[in-house]
Amino acid sequence: MNDNPSWTNIFFSNNPPPDFINQLNNETNPQPSPFIPEDSNWKLGRKADKGRQPDPTQIQVLWLRSHGHRKYIAKVFPEYTPNQAKIQLQRFRFRNSQIPKLIPDALHEFDRFPREARAYTHIDRFCPDHERIYFPSHYGVITNLDKSRFSSGYRQERAIILEAIKPNVRSRRILAESPETHSTSFTHTLAKLPLSPFEYSYYLSLFHDRLHRLNALHKLGIIHGDIQDWHFRLPDDFHDTVLYDFSEAYTFTPKLPLRFREPIILSRFAEGERQGVELHLGKRAKDRDLRSYLIKSTSEQIIDNTI
Repeated sequence: MNDNPSWTNIFFSNNPPPDFINQLNNETNPQPSPFIPEDSNWKLGRKADKGRQPDPTQIQVLWLRSHGHRKYIAKVFPEYTPNQAKIQLQRFRFRNSQIPKLIPDALHEFDRFPREARAYTHIDRFCPDHERIYFPSHYGVITNLDKSRFSSGYRQERAIILEAIKPNVRSRRILAESPETHSTSFTHTLAKLPLSPFEYSYYLSLFHDRLHRLNALHKLGIIHGDIQDWHFRLPDDFHDTVLYDFSEAYTFTPKLPLRFREPIILSRFAEGERQGVELHLGKRAKDRDLRSYLIKSTSEQIIDNTI
């Protein structure tokens, strides 16, 4: 697909283009950095996300053990083939005569491995230091994983190496500033619920924290693409840590993407993702999941008297 000279202006309509646009215009497909281990005998260990069922067609999240310790997370990606790219192009209703020429672009765009690698590379390059804690630290990619590195799971060749965030208090990041945007509809939703002042403040603070992370992402020209409640907190952890999982993300480049047959505007997608956060947290507030979580560690009477 040919470059569309107006794509930048269309995508950033209603928003000034970021300062890094000129740098992107002068580049051709920047590559992610390779993972450089400090231990040549590192191994991939057990599943870090025990809720994921083993499936050779799905992403695996494994511990990467270095010097005997679980130091990193390895997101291991399945192969994405030209035939899969062809099927995806057919779903987007490209003409059969167009498809052979579009296969290389489709492999680059639809494969979840380069999608996620692009997002992390973009964050590493352009995210301000004070907002970098909103996302996991990224340590590079591996494209030639040897089978001998695996001790469990399905043997695949590609992985993205990330910070080993664990479900404990040391992994939580506190965001002190107010968000750039504020939703009166969410405060109205909370006001209608039988919440204690403590619960009201908790859900409103959680909403603001999630908007911080989303706004930081959108300012970089990245659409997350799969905003879910569990993408803000680790499996089996009640508390938020970072916004993660960019395997469905779109990261802006000056080239018009295949998956958007009609030009899209960042601000519309950003608003849709903010509404998704509001919907998820509104349901949690309605269910009073904070109260349920606290009751598990003490008695119902004590919690109701406290909050």
